[in-house]
Amino acid sequence: MDTPAAAADYQQDLLAEYVLARSAHGVTDATVRGDLAAVEEFLTWAGCWAWEVTSRHGDRFLAEAQRGKAVKTRQVKAARIAGFYRFLEIRYQGEIHALTRHVVASPIDAVNRPTNGGEFAVRLPPSVGELVGFFARWRDGLDEARKWRTAARNYAMARLIGEVGLRAAELCGLCLDDLHFDHGTLGKIHVRLGKGARGSGPRERLVPMLGDARPLLVWWVGEVRGGFGDDFDRPRAPLFPSERGGPADDDAFRQALAAAAAQHLRGSVRILSPHVLRHACASRLYGEGLGLAAVQQLLGHRWLTTTMRYVHVSAETLEAEYAAAAARAGARFTGR
Repeated sequence: MDTPAAAADYQQDLLAEYVLARSAHGVTDATVRGDLAAVEEFLTWAGCWAWEVTSRHGDRFLAEAQRGKAVKTRQVKAARIAGFYRFLEIRYQGEIHALTRHVVASPIDAVNRPTNGGEFAVRLPPSVGELVGFFARWRDGLDEARKWRTAARNYAMARLIGEVGLRAAELCGLCLDDLHFDHGTLGKIHVRLGKGARGSGPRERLVPMLGDARPLLVWWVGEVRGGFGDDFDRPRAPLFPSERGGPADDDAFRQALAAAAAQHLRGSVRILSPHVLRHACASRLYGEGLGLAAVQQLLGHRWLTTTMRYVHVSAETLEAEYAAAAARAGARFTGR
């Protein structure tokens, strides 16, 4: 490059081409913005052109600039930077070398890449009995809540996660006309805003009203929901509205669930989040005999391996499985 201005223009062109390629891949705009922000933060911190970066820049960026950040934040930024350099290596390595005499290489490699401890961390949920007691105490205390309707809404949302394993964002995206009480023997919930995989966009699914989900929803719609307004006939009226109108906020719900757990949850697990409730739902249903494939469909997972990380098998179940396996092995040897 003849001048700094020419180098800056070329680097900007590379970033623009990366954005175009990510968009062509079907990645959402929000994800593309996050990718670009991480790459620009890294390049600004490194203080050199993208083709001059080395693994030492990656080491220092992760060790110094990202010190004190959450493990997941460091993992995501490292992955986004590595993605940009993978793009350069595949599309522009020859051109970059011809123009700059540098061989572009990713500053994120197998040595400095942050270990992936968060994704596979065990999220031990409360036991079935502990959750039953938690929800009973929570409901008994609703009458004492300062804002009864909002407290009842948060309770209903949490109970629904515990029964059918919906995500918090999925709950907040539900509308009244997503409930189909006459669909099948139990009724179905049409989840329109299911989490997509790798930026594929919302993945819809039908979730049966298992367990106490149906009577819970009948109570909510018939006795509580009307207190938020008379918009039942409005298209896409939210199932769980906020006091100011529109759907409930998932962050506010998370805070309310954490506060309820601090007040009403007893046992070894005292911190509760929507995600931990999903784990509890999956573990309970699997323990009750629902197969992994059915749990996978219920939770909206693309891969069965993801579902397997949600299922926490009790020691009693392991012992029963071991005894049954030993009995089958003994029967084979004895010919019975």
